[in-house]
Amino acid sequence: MAGSMVVNTAMLTNMKRFRSLRARVLMATALALTLVAAAVAAIQAGTVLTMHGKTLSSGVKLIGGHAYVPLVDVAKAFGGKAVQTAGGYEIQTEGPSDDTSGGAAGGGTAVKGTKGAIGQMVMTGKWSFEVVEVTRSASAESQYSPEHQTFMPSGPNEELVIIHCKLKNASKVALKPMLSVVHPHNIALADDQGQSHPLMAFDKRVANPDEGPNMLPGSLTDFNAIFSVPKDTKLKDLVFSLQVAYDDYPDGGVDVRISLKS
Repeated sequence: MAGSMVVNTAMLTNMKRFRSLRARVLMATALALTLVAAAVAAIQAGTVLTMHGKTLSSGVKLIGGHAYVPLVDVAKAFGGKAVQTAGGYEIQTEGPSDDTSGGAAGGGTAVKGTKGAIGQMVMTGKWSFEVVEVTRSASAESQYSPEHQTFMPSGPNEELVIIHCKLKNASKVALKPMLSVVHPHNIALADDQGQSHPLMAFDKRVANPDEGPNMLPGSLTDFNAIFSVPKDTKLKDLVFSLQVAYDDYPDGGVDVRISLKS
């Protein structure tokens, strides 16, 4: 009997140890499953995608070791929308673009609306307009004109402000812009004193006094808008009228305002 009791006591001890170990294993397994579930939930909830400090998408998902974002967020980042087509999906914007770099034609950023700064391509629908560079000089030689020209200030106490511009046809049809000194509409320089300085000349690729070149969809043209201002003038903004010749003449089109502050 005594031997039997010893054996039973040992068996009971071993069973208790087994149950305790089994309970710890079950608890550890449950904790591991909870952590895995939390990690999966965090991934499914989405990781934030940013560019230059701006959030582009909060729906990033990891699938097969690769990060993916919703198509709608990609389309929004390009200023458009995702549309289902017969063969899949298409990102549609206000106009076609041959630039797939995500930046402006001059290497800067792109903004939608009627306001921008130097180095920004301002997209208005039919047109995209960029001020690439602003220089001041006592005189200037033409860069684009078919016939060589020398530009001089209007008076001895003035200097030239040469604004290097890029214009892009963002529509789906060929357009010819109004680049006219005779009919400049609202093109002018504004200074920090509230004064307005009129356009003096265009240095452009065509000799027609009213028109720019005929531009196919997605094409670009460079030109200089030239102003004569007093030497101590502190520049503030360029107001530029984007018009189609001659559909928008005299009072149509869109005016953009470009900040010239450093």
